[in-house]
Amino acid sequence: MFDPTVFDNLKVVIEGDLYDLDLDGVVKIVERKDMVDLAAMSRTFSMKIAVNNAEIMGEIILSSDAENLSGEILKHIEAPGCTVKLVFIKNASEVSNLHQEVKNWKNSLSEIWTERNITIFSTKKHAEEEKENVELKAEVIFDRLILEENIDDLRDMLSFMVETII
Repeated sequence: MFDPTVFDNLKVVIEGDLYDLDLDGVVKIVERKDMVDLAAMSRTFSMKIAVNNAEIMGEIILSSDAENLSGEILKHIEAPGCTVKLVFIKNASEVSNLHQEVKNWKNSLSEIWTERNITIFSTKKHAEEEKENVELKAEVIFDRLILEENIDDLRDMLSFMVETII
């Protein structure tokens, strides 16, 4: 039998903590994905959460590439890890003043996610029968690998994620 990888251990922590929050009624899990990319030999795990009556949905994405997975299994890497990305999604409320809304949301996110790179994307839905709709997606990138020693940091990250969507 082999030891679980760092990816597996971090995934179990994220999954367990988010399901606990769901059971406690703090958040609602709306999507869960656990994927293996056979072409790139990588793994990705994600969970999307929402809060009743909240306008923002959050997603945490944990990934491990072939270098970290194989390096850990073959014991070629001393400190294997995973990458983490957070995504927050909401509909723009003021399509006519989109630039200002994006700026305001980025400022609001920067108060919670200090010293993090935040990128916001907008997607406009074109449908004749519906009113104009623009979806905003903010990505919070962590420019370092998350190691098993960072499990407590990962748990704190989930708390900030919940704070962001409330």
